[in-house]
Amino acid sequence: MTLAIATPVIAVCDNHGITIRTLNWNRVDKDSPRRLLVTHTRLDTASRATVQRDPRRFAAWRQDDTALPNLSCMASLTGQVLKRVSTDSGWQVTRFDAASHAAWSIDSRGAVHTQAYDTLGRPQSGSEQLKGEAFRISWRHAYTDTGSADANAQKNNLRGLCVQRWDDSGLQTVESVALSGAIIRQTQQFLLSAQAQPDWPEDDAGRQALLEDKIYLSTISADARGNSLNQTDAMGNQQSWRYDISSHVKSQYATLSDGKKQTLLEGIVWSAASQILEENSGNGVTTTYRYEPETQRLSAMSALRADSIRLQDLDYGYDNTGNLISITDNTIATCYFQNQQTDGLREFTYDALYQLLEATGRENAGNTTAPYAILPAPIPTDSNQTVGYARSYRYDDSGNLLSLSHQGAASFTRAMAISDVSNRSRLQNDAGTLTPDDVDTVFDACGNLLNLQVSATASDPLIWSASNHLQTVNLLDRNGDIQQSDREIYQYSAGMRMRKQTRILTKADSNLWTVDEVRYLPGLELRRHWQETITGDTVTSQEATEELHVITTQAGRAGIRVLHWKTGKPDSIDNDQARWQISDNIYALELDAQGQTISREEYYPFGGTAVWAARSELETSYKVIRYSGKERDGTGLYYYGYRYYAPWLCRWTAADPGQEIDGLNLYRMVRNNPLTLTDESGLAPGGNSAQPSASEERFKSLVPTLINIVREQISDARQALEGNARVVPQNSGWAYLQNVWERWNPLNNNPSSSTNKPNEINNETRSIIKDYMGNDSKETIKILKDALEKMDQAAAA
Repeated sequence: MTLAIATPVIAVCDNHGITIRTLNWNRVDKDSPRRLLVTHTRLDTASRATVQRDPRRFAAWRQDDTALPNLSCMASLTGQVLKRVSTDSGWQVTRFDAASHAAWSIDSRGAVHTQAYDTLGRPQSGSEQLKGEAFRISWRHAYTDTGSADANAQKNNLRGLCVQRWDDSGLQTVESVALSGAIIRQTQQFLLSAQAQPDWPEDDAGRQALLEDKIYLSTISADARGNSLNQTDAMGNQQSWRYDISSHVKSQYATLSDGKKQTLLEGIVWSAASQILEENSGNGVTTTYRYEPETQRLSAMSALRADSIRLQDLDYGYDNTGNLISITDNTIATCYFQNQQTDGLREFTYDALYQLLEATGRENAGNTTAPYAILPAPIPTDSNQTVGYARSYRYDDSGNLLSLSHQGAASFTRAMAISDVSNRSRLQNDAGTLTPDDVDTVFDACGNLLNLQVSATASDPLIWSASNHLQTVNLLDRNGDIQQSDREIYQYSAGMRMRKQTRILTKADSNLWTVDEVRYLPGLELRRHWQETITGDTVTSQEATEELHVITTQAGRAGIRVLHWKTGKPDSIDNDQARWQISDNIYALELDAQGQTISREEYYPFGGTAVWAARSELETSYKVIRYSGKERDGTGLYYYGYRYYAPWLCRWTAADPGQEIDGLNLYRMVRNNPLTLTDESGLAPGGNSAQPSASEERFKSLVPTLINIVREQISDARQALEGNARVVPQNSGWAYLQNVWERWNPLNNNPSSSTNKPNEINNETRSIIKDYMGNDSKETIKILKDALEKMDQAAAA
C-alpha cells in the first residue's frame, strides 16, 4: 500500500515562471506528522541556477547561512559553466576556447583533462593527468578527410565521420555506414595488456605497437527503416531478425559459426496499443500478458511450457499512482516449514514520496549470512524450505538510506553513517561509533567510494581512473603492492566496459597467476581462463584451459545467451547450450532449449538473493546475469554501464556522471522505488513494465546505432547543453538525441525535467539546435519532436 496518493507538490516560481522552490510533504506512517521538505534554487540575473539545495541542506542553511549548498555554479557571460561545486561529486573548473569547446578542465582530485580540436571543431585528441603523475594522451580520433584517408570513404558513406578511435580499450574502426547512419561494418583491436593505461603517440607505428595483432570484425545489415536484419559477430556467429509491417520483431534466429541453427523467437502477437500479448520462444515456452484496460499497466503474466507445465503465473497489483504494491506467483505452492506458512505473495508499502518502506515475501531458510550477503549462498538442498521475511527501510530527508531492518531466517539491522554536508554514506560499524565526519574518509574528492565493505571487518580497496571510471578492485591486498595483489581490472571505451580481467596469485614462489578474462564485443562475450608466470618484465602464458564464446541477444522479453566452448567444455553441459532468461528487477527464471528450469532466483527489492534454486551448481556457475538483468562481477557489484551498484548498500558506488539529471542526491538508486522504477544505464531511472512498448523499443533500438557514430562526442554535447552553449560539436545532433532520451523521457517521471510536456521542444533547445545545425535545424527539430512524441505515446500506452 501507499500512505498517500497524488501527494501535492507545490512549485514556487519567480516572475519569469522559473521554479525557485519545490515543496513536498512526507510521512513514514499514517500516525506520524507530515514533514515539509523544501528544495531551493537560487538564480542569477540571467535566470540561470547558481545554487541548489535539497531539503537537508535547505534546513541547514536556514539554521546557518554559511552552510554549503548541494550545488553551486559559476557561469561565463555566454552561459557556459566555468565552475561547479557539488558536495557529492566535488568541484570542477572548465575552460572553453573561442569556439565554445571545452578545452581544459581540472577537478577536485587534481585530475586535469585537455581536449584538442581540428579546424572544423571536431574532437581530435584528449589528454589526462592525475595529480602527481605524467600527462598521457588517453584518446585520439581520425577522420576520413584527415591522416590516412580511406579511398573508399564515399562508397562506404564515411565522409567527414570519425572512423578510428584510440582509447583505453584499444582501437575501434568504423569501415562502413549505411545511409540511415547505422554502422554496418566495424572492427576492434584490444590493447596488448589489460592493465595498460596507454599514452597514444602521433605515429601509426607507435600506436600499433600498443595493440594486439588480432582484429575482431563485426558486421550488420539493416533495412531501409533502420531495423537490424542480420548481424555477424567477431567469431562468425549470425543473428537474424524478421519484422512485420509495423517494424515489430516477429521472429529471431541464430546460426552458429559451425552452421548449427537455433530458433530464438518463433513469434509475437501485438495489441493495437503496441503491447505484447503473446510471445512464443524458440524453446517452446509461450508467455502471455494481460494489461489493465484503463492504464495499460501489466496486470498478469503467464509462461507455459510445450507440455502444458506452467513455469510462471504472476499477478501484479498497483496503487492509484502506479506503484507496485503486490506480486503473486501462483506457481508457488504453499510451504510449511519451521512453523511458518509461505507462498508466492509479495507485498510492498511506500511513504508519501513513493519511497519503499516495507517489503514482505519469502526467502530460503538458509539465508543466515546477513548483513553482508555479497554473493548468494550455495544452492539449498531443498528449495522448498522457505520462511517469510519482512524488510523495512528508513530514509533521511535527502533520500539517503538510514537503516534497513530485516526479520526472517536471520534478523539484523543494517545502519548507515551519513555525512552532514553531502549525500555520501557508508555502513555503520557494529559498535555504532562512526560519525558523519568519518564518512568522507572512504570517498575520494570526486565522490568515488574508495573501500568496498564486504564484511564487518574487511573491505576491498577501489582504484579509480582520472575519468572517474572504476579501474581496479583490490580483492586481496599484499603489502600494499597492487602488482602482487589479487585484483579485478576493467578497461572502457567511451565510458562503456570492453574488458574485464580477474587475476589471482596462485603460487607466490613461482609468481604463477590464474587469469579469467572477458572481452565484450557486439553480440558476443569472449571468456578465457588460463595461467601465466611473470618473471621480471617477461610474461609466459599457458594455453587457455577454457575458452567460452557467449552469443548474447534479447528476444522479446527474454535475454538469451548461447554458450559455445572452443576448449574446456564441462562434461555435464552440452556445447552450444542456449539459455533463455526471463528476468526483471525481482525475478530471474533461466530455461534451457527444452523449457526446463536451469535456475530460479528471487531478489530482495534493492538486490540480494532471497530464494535460490537450481538443478546443478556447475550450470549456475555460468550464470552472470542476475538482479535487474545486469551482470554481477565477482566483487558482488553489478555493472550497469555508467556506474556500479552495490546491492547490500542500496546505492551506487560513485556520484552520478550525469550530475543532477536525477536530482541532487547523486547516489540514490531509482529514487528508492526499486519495484516501480528501473535504471538501464546507471544515469537515471525509467518506468518498469515487464517489457517496453513497441514505440519505446523502436526508439531505443535506434539510439545505440546513432551513438556509435558519434559516441566520442557525447560528453562534449552534454557539456555544451549543461553550459547552455550555442556551439555543439560536428555531427553530434544524435548525441543530443540521446540526451533528450535521458532527460525528457516521460517514463522517467522526472519532476526536474526541463519541460512538463515531453513532446514540446523549448525555446532554449531550439536555439541550440538552430545555432548548431543552421539550415538543417528545422529537420533536426522535426526528428526530435517525432522521437519525443513516440516516447510520449509509449508512456500513454
